[in-house]
Amino acid sequence: MQPASGSRASRYAASGWILALALSSACDAFDRDYDAWVDTLASGRVRVYNRDLLRSSPEPDFVLVEELRLGEAPDRLVAKGPEVFGNVVGLAVDEVGRIYVADETDQGIRVFDPQGDFLRHFGRQGEAPGEFQDLRGIAWHPSGVLLAMDVGARLVTAFDSLGTVLATTGHHEEAGNLGPFWRADTDTLGFVHERDPDSPTWAGRVVKHRLLDDLTLAPVDTIALASRGPHFDTIPTNWKPLWSAGPDGSMWHGNTNRFLFLKVTDRNDTTLVVELRRPTPRLEGRARDSLGAAWGLPSSALPRYKAVLTSFHVARDGRVWVWNPHVALTWGRWEVFDGNGYHLGQAATPVLLAAEPRPVFGPGTITGVTQDDTGAQYVVRLRVRGMD
Repeated sequence: MQPASGSRASRYAASGWILALALSSACDAFDRDYDAWVDTLASGRVRVYNRDLLRSSPEPDFVLVEELRLGEAPDRLVAKGPEVFGNVVGLAVDEVGRIYVADETDQGIRVFDPQGDFLRHFGRQGEAPGEFQDLRGIAWHPSGVLLAMDVGARLVTAFDSLGTVLATTGHHEEAGNLGPFWRADTDTLGFVHERDPDSPTWAGRVVKHRLLDDLTLAPVDTIALASRGPHFDTIPTNWKPLWSAGPDGSMWHGNTNRFLFLKVTDRNDTTLVVELRRPTPRLEGRARDSLGAAWGLPSSALPRYKAVLTSFHVARDGRVWVWNPHVALTWGRWEVFDGNGYHLGQAATPVLLAAEPRPVFGPGTITGVTQDDTGAQYVVRLRVRGMD
């Protein structure tokens, strides 16, 4: 894709990005020779329109290739070994490529080297330092610390890569608020981002923490994302917020019902609005009738459109990965954007990755959880082919 440097900057009279934007009298027409149209709003906010109303080719632009698989089906082993996973609730990858797998079944964390060889196991059921009552997730911090959430004890424990306990932080998260997984994003500025436990899922508030010198967490800000009313939380396919922290401390967010998302800086200023001009599939016909009947809802209570985005991630290299389930394939495809909002294309995957625990997006790689037909879980690392 060629950068949209030749597109004309325009100013709009409308005050909000949600409104239909009207061109000012000084605005020229879009230059349609480019794959992306870039416009500057009166506020200084940049809006990138990626032109993709009708995709001409069904072939993917990029392909994800499986290069590593961890795991064994339990019935293939006499006794459970380090590669037999029970219920993976968290994944993390450090700077050298070591993979950390948090398993709820044994309340422990397993560490594998970049080649997939088992290194060590730490943690178990218990109440002593380094033990867990209800392990729900992990996150790697760029300072060289692994953070683990114990919902049962309401503690976040900081470990080094060898499993040594470095510090513990009290946490007010309750199991009922958290759900089955703890999701935390980290950035290169040292912040840790997680959903506000006092916020309902439809409100999308994110709490930003700083990891202090003593390796404990301290909240420093709350970011309020776009929200809708609580009735949207119970209807399938309806509007739900999506968010991910960028490596530079920015916050990217959008919702499941539009190919549109925003970038918010660490100063809470929205600087970029990105849109993929692709029609959203309508919820109609038999699909609409069946959904209404299954949930006991009148047709008028259902949304007009299907949820087009179900997973949203900003990788360590700044690229944005958005899972689109509505592609004419068995599973769907990833829509990939660069850090400036330009749509790079679609990436096909050889396996279906679980949305939770969230995959880890490194430079050119995705590490996530998949399972076979028997339900046995595996951790796979996929590498992008065809992307510079």
